[in-house]
Order: sequence, then C-alpha cells, then structure tokens
Amino acid sequence: MAGREYAWKRRPGWWLRNRRYLAFQLREAGGVVCALYGLVLLNMLIQLRAGESAYTAFLNLLRTPPVLYLNVVLFALVVWHALTWFMLIGKAQPIQFTRKPLPWKVVFGINVLLWLGVSGAVAYLIFGGI
Repeated sequence: MAGREYAWKRRPGWWLRNRRYLAFQLREAGGVVCALYGLVLLNMLIQLRAGESAYTAFLNLLRTPPVLYLNVVLFALVVWHALTWFMLIGKAQPIQFTRKPLPWKVVFGINVLLWLGVSGAVAYLIFGGI
C-alpha cells in the first residue's frame, strides 16, 4: 500500500486555528440557531393558543436579562449565517444573464437588498401597515 490507511488524528479545536474553518463553523452554528429560533416561535404560538396567562408568562420569560443577552448573541449568529450564505450563492451557483456570470459581489448585493426590502415590508405590515 502506498498511502496511509487511516486519516491523521487531529487535536480538539483544530479548526479554531484557521480563520476560514472558524467562519465555516460559525455559519453552520448559525443554521442550527435558525432552527432553534423557529422552535421558539412555534412555542410562542402554542402558548398563545393555551391562553392569555400562558402567553404572558412566556413573554415575561423572554424579557429576562439572561434570555435577552442570549438572544443578542444568537441574533448575531443568524445574521452571520445569512450574510455568509449570501456570499456563497454567487460562487456556488453563478447567475448568468449574459456570456459571463455576474460577479459574486453583485449577487451578494442583490441578495442583501432583497433581504432588507422583504424585512422592511414585513416590519411595515406588522408595525404600521395595512
């Protein structure tokens, strides 16, 4: 046999030394956080259906300082996940309207503008719209 039969063993935390690996791991953690946020929202709907007192108790739990600090960190991970995913879209799946595909930075900018537009429309509908 010419090569090694088994892969090299890596020490724990090997990915912390390389900036790209760390960014990848944070993006993947952001995906898990997105799923957790979805579960929190589903739980909020369950508490809303259970009655006013259950819903109020759930909202009071969400307003406690530890949960608020946790939400700030988790929100930062979700934003990191979204932005880095938008950066990858133009590289992983090039958009081509002409002979040459659009540069990934243009695709990133379009995605961010669409994201902000949809977020603004949702905020408008929730807080002061129709």
